[in-house]
Amino acid sequence: MATEIDNVEKQLAEQKDRWNSRAATWDSELLKPDHYANFENGYQRFLDFEEKELAEIKGGVGIDLGCGTGIASVPLAEKVDQIYLLDIADKMLEEAHKKVPQGILLSNQVTNIPLPDRSVDIAISRGILVSHLPAPLVPQFFNELKRVMKVTGKVIFDFLCNEGTADFKLTSPKNTFTLEQMTQELKNVNFYWTKFDGTNDNRVVRVSAVKGLGWVPISS
Repeated sequence: MATEIDNVEKQLAEQKDRWNSRAATWDSELLKPDHYANFENGYQRFLDFEEKELAEIKGGVGIDLGCGTGIASVPLAEKVDQIYLLDIADKMLEEAHKKVPQGILLSNQVTNIPLPDRSVDIAISRGILVSHLPAPLVPQFFNELKRVMKVTGKVIFDFLCNEGTADFKLTSPKNTFTLEQMTQELKNVNFYWTKFDGTNDNRVVRVSAVKGLGWVPISS
């Protein structure tokens, strides 16, 4: 009988293979208006939300978690002094590096970010990464954010909120969160000042949050 660890490893291996196989064509696929990633104009809405949330960022260290082909990495790279590109799919990293040649490539899981504690000022993640993770790894994802982010550091990412808004074929189970649940998940690892783009009626919602000290928010 397969153990939970076996199931997690199998799911991760399948995701790695799938994204490696799609790296060369992913950008061109996104140009199709009927592509699932463009449902509710989700891809462009993330880029718009990212631009707004990065407006006051000047310098520091940034990381794109699950960077894919690097589309969302480009705006971040323009704001920070140093940028890391992390993905499990090496082919995706190759594509991202073409867009952000100064990016430092990290072929790793988001649950094991190879950076020191409190070393990152701004982290982004586009592509509902936390919803793609095997469910047992979700707590590790949030704990890694807590570990690597500096106090007053900001995270910007999106997540699957309401799976029932469209009849898409899902290749594997997905993690969904209401806005209230996501707020609590972030508070549990000391991220406050939560801002959302989207509601519980949307399939995908974007969020930003700032890390504070303990349960006492501090000014950013």
